[in-house]
Amino acid sequence: MIGGQGEDSCGKSGTGETPQKRKRRGVSPAARGKRSLARKSTAVSQVIHTSSLILFVRLSIGLI
Repeated sequence: MIGGQGEDSCGKSGTGETPQKRKRRGVSPAARGKRSLARKSTAVSQVIHTSSLILFVRLSIGLI
């Protein structure tokens, strides 16, 4: 098949939906906002963890 999973050559499935419409269906703006906040929260946690690790290493080898 040229278009991939269940799609014709125009990128449409047999249901008449484009892949973009299928992707958006069933996801509320509130849910998208929560996912966005979760990604930001994870990024902040990673930065804090990395900063703490760097500080620990510097203290361990006597640079501070």
